Formats: sequence, C-alpha cells, structure tokens
Amino acid sequence: MKKLILLFFFILIFISCKKETSTNQNEIKDFILEKDSVKEIEITLRDTVSFKIPENLLSTIQKEYEGKKFTILNVALGNIDYNDTEDAVIIIQTTTEEKVSESISVYQNRNDSYNLMAQNRSIITEEYFFTDEHTNSSKEIEIVDNLLKISLFCYGPCGNTFLDFKFDNNDLLLKNFSTYDAGAGAQIERNFDVEKDIVTITTTNTMTEDMPITEEQFKFKYTKGVRFLDLNTKSLFSDLSELESKTIF
Repeated sequence: MKKLILLFFFILIFISCKKETSTNQNEIKDFILEKDSVKEIEITLRDTVSFKIPENLLSTIQKEYEGKKFTILNVALGNIDYNDTEDAVIIIQTTTEEKVSESISVYQNRNDSYNLMAQNRSIITEEYFFTDEHTNSSKEIEIVDNLLKISLFCYGPCGNTFLDFKFDNNDLLLKNFSTYDAGAGAQIERNFDVEKDIVTITTTNTMTEDMPITEEQFKFKYTKGVRFLDLNTKSLFSDLSELESKTIF
C-alpha cells in the first residue's frame, strides 16, 4: 500500500513539473521573440508607455528608419482623410551622437498599406523634447472628428501649446492654434482662429483678489505657412506675442 501511495505521489510531482516547465518555456519563448523583434528594428519602448501599433505600420517605420536609433514616443489611430480606414500619427525621437530630435509623422492608410503623408520637425521644439536631462514636458496626439490634435505641455516660457489640423485637398492645414501661459502675476491665453484670421488674447490678472479678466481681439494673417509640413510653432508663437502691443480693432 505504501508503495502505491509513493508511486502515486511521484506521478503527481512529475505531472506538475512537466506542466510548469512547459509554461516557463512558452513564457521564455515569447520574451525572446519580443526582445529579438525590438533589437532587430532598434525601437526603444519607454517603461511608462504602453500602446498598440499595427504590424504593417511598424514594418513601414522599420524600413524608413533602418540603421538609425529611434524611439516611438506615441501613436494615435483615427480617420483623417474621410475614408473607411484608420490613419495614423506618430511621434518619433531620433538620437545621434550629436543631437536628439523629435518629429511628428502622419501616415495614410490605403488598402491596409500605410504611406507617409507628411512629416514635421519644427512643431515640437527643443523645450518639449523628452531626454534624461529634460523630463518636465509631455506630448499628446489624437485624431478626433477627422482633425489631428496635438497638445504640448511644458513649464517655462513656452507653456502649453495646442494645435488642430484639418485634411483639405490631400493636405493638412492648421485650423486652430492656442497657447496657455501662467507666469508671475498673470495667466495669458492666446487663440488663433486660422480660418477667420482672428487672434483672441485673454489675460487674467492674478495680482489682485478679484483677478480681473481682459479680452482683446486682433486681425492677423500668418503668412509663413500653415501647412503641417511647414509650420514652425516657435515662429508662430513669437508673432502672436507681438500682437499684444498692437492696436485693437
């Protein structure tokens, strides 16, 4: 009887060990595949960022950045060009020995094939870069109601910046640009309605208890380019800042 019990006990241990070994092997296999995949295409994923990206889009990015060190910081999917497929917008950081740069790329999805539609390297300026030395900024991208919406957050003189782009004649054009800055004694909001050529500046005086609010409007036409391809946020921000000294219409 004791021999039967011992035999039964050893059989249970063998089954348990076999099952555990099989599970561990599967987990290791999955980990190795993921590690090899990341190494192969040289993508660095930040521990705090989790997102899903279509395999064919990832393949397209791999080909475009072959041989370069780059990091995908954010991905958003949605319909930009009014067709039945999901397009994509991606923030990518590239790193060389000389410098770090960040760009926003928009990909059109045509028949489940992603094609680069537009790329901009001057919307995200250095103040918003994410590096080991500079971590006080963040960036958000989304596609809502066929609009590409970009939000840049940062402490300091640049403050927070928000951009909306619309799809028009196979191009992306700036629809709205706004900023919010909180400084010593005042909070300033600037809103540029590109289609109406009107800038509204709202200032809240935080030096007094009642915090009075003043609102000014200016006629303004930005002539340096409102295409996604051409837009430079630092230049536009600078021009809007100069409006405060002009005559109200």
